[in-house]
Amino acid sequence: MFSILTQAIGGDINKISTVLFSAPKNALQIFITIACSIILWSGFLRVAQDSGLIEMLERLLKPVLKLLFKTKNEEAFKWMSANIIANLLGLGNAATPAGIKAMQELSREAYKDFATDDMILFVILNTCSIQLIPTTMILLRQEYGSKDPAAVVFPVLFVSLIGLFLEQ
Repeated sequence: MFSILTQAIGGDINKISTVLFSAPKNALQIFITIACSIILWSGFLRVAQDSGLIEMLERLLKPVLKLLFKTKNEEAFKWMSANIIANLLGLGNAATPAGIKAMQELSREAYKDFATDDMILFVILNTCSIQLIPTTMILLRQEYGSKDPAAVVFPVLFVSLIGLFLEQ
């Protein structure tokens, strides 16, 4: 509001109207771009599930998860695996339903309303959201004309890993 008043008093009032009327259009374009990306990658995740790829990756992840988590709940391992795989692929929004299901399964072992160590560790892993392919960031960089939209892949992975180990 202050910037609008400042521009109205000492600047060009046409700039205000230009910004006010172009901002919703830009916001809608960004929304549509991200929504299409989510739809595309959620579809990819569905194809990976139907083809058995997710199940194969779950088998690869299970030994690591068994080292990290104390739970014996196989359903929790299934949902945690799906969540982690979706996050690794940069499908954060597609990972959310699996993460919620995993927490519901893990909460079966909780005492009253207290989080278990496994629940806390799972939240930490999700907070770090280690991504091998940060799809949304790549998409937005491409949308805004980046010469190398995928240049963020290594920095995002590096920062995610550093965040994971600093939270420990």
